[in-house]
Amino acid sequence: MSYRQGLERYNLAILCVCALSGGALAADHPSEGLIDAQFKAMDTDGDGKLSVDEHAAGAKRMFDAMDVDKDGTVTIAEMDAVHKNVPGKEPRNSDLSSVEKIKVVDKNGDGLLSAEEHAAGSRKMFSKMDTDRDGFLSRAELTAGHEKMLKKTER
Repeated sequence: MSYRQGLERYNLAILCVCALSGGALAADHPSEGLIDAQFKAMDTDGDGKLSVDEHAAGAKRMFDAMDVDKDGTVTIAEMDAVHKNVPGKEPRNSDLSSVEKIKVVDKNGDGLLSAEEHAAGSRKMFSKMDTDRDGFLSRAELTAGHEKMLKKTER
């Protein structure tokens, strides 16, 4: 694996840790480094804010990284495997389990996360995190959104 491929995998792992309704582990206080890495990976135009399109593209990359067998769905085992491979991130009791994360956006109740369900969950999360309703996420909104929405105690 090349350095670039390794860096891309790491960035995708960070996205899987931090970003989305069904695909993220959030620490009680997410590390500034993890949030910065996630934000930078998603802010493709470098303007210091995330548009709906940038967030959706990041969510798609996240889904693709979790869908190891490329069958169009993410299983609990696939999600767990991605989370275990994130360096420096230990799950906490307040983190949602993969089962719980999938259940949040699993509209058809099959226990799997489809690309469509994941995308819909991402859109919903973006809308909730965009607290100033300007159509963009600031780093602060992203951080606050993860702290609020991805923990058992606050759901």
